[in-house]
Amino acid sequence: MAARYDLRARSYARCWAPVLAPSAIALLDVVEPAVGAIPVARLLDAGTGSGTLALAATQRWPHVHVTGLDVSAGMLAAARAAAAAALGPAELARLSFVEGSVADPQVAGLAPASIDAAVSSFVLHLVPDRAAALGGLRSLLRPGGTLAFVVWAEEAKPWAAEEAFDVALAGTLARAGVAAPAPIGGPRAGPIGSAATARAELRAAGFADVDAWEPTLHYPFGRAETRALFVEYDRAAELDALSPTVRTAVLAAFDAALARLPDDAFAWHAPLVAARAVRPPAD
Repeated sequence: MAARYDLRARSYARCWAPVLAPSAIALLDVVEPAVGAIPVARLLDAGTGSGTLALAATQRWPHVHVTGLDVSAGMLAAARAAAAAALGPAELARLSFVEGSVADPQVAGLAPASIDAAVSSFVLHLVPDRAAALGGLRSLLRPGGTLAFVVWAEEAKPWAAEEAFDVALAGTLARAGVAAPAPIGGPRAGPIGSAATARAELRAAGFADVDAWEPTLHYPFGRAETRALFVEYDRAAELDALSPTVRTAVLAAFDAALARLPDDAFAWHAPLVAARAVRPPAD
């Protein structure tokens, strides 16, 4: 998984991070009570990626020290570059990035019970073992500290653009007599199907004062933006595994399919699960 994101860090920051940003930044409202009243608070962005949420937290709270944690060195490089471009010296002094796993954050040098609040956006579906990741985050929170996360829910209706890519890829490979590229990224915990499931998983991990809800991510993709998302980021690894001739044919079929879709087919509406929980004060 780290290698996948190392390779696509720049295209992630360009094509994907802006799509996720509003849903991620909404988590800061959720943890406001946990950090807003503490004179020197510490916040962890677990799975910081290109740093969108970590930078927003640093800018929002001038008294909060923010740590961005990620397994991908390439993504952390993108986050550091974004921070250097957007933040002033005083803000940069309160922001740090460390490489490490959400499931075993102490390996990255993070001390147990050292964090007042942790946020995690679109990460807990990617980890191999979500229970281990939740346990790792709980261990970092001080007693009474708050965790807030957002993750994909099971998608009820496929996106027309994604169906167009899948059909273009499968049809071209079949005509060329070529096998589909092997999936990459390793095992994943996968989406959380509902708010009820999120609440159950958090309680099983030892959290209290649990709440969860089911927002929707709305993003008005355009035709060219949709093509860039699939070709440069989301399905780029599959395309890179093909011969130049087959790749060209897949893209031609995909472009033809996109051209046939109506303009309103590109707006994306994705179901999410968001949650908030507290490490018990007496823990």
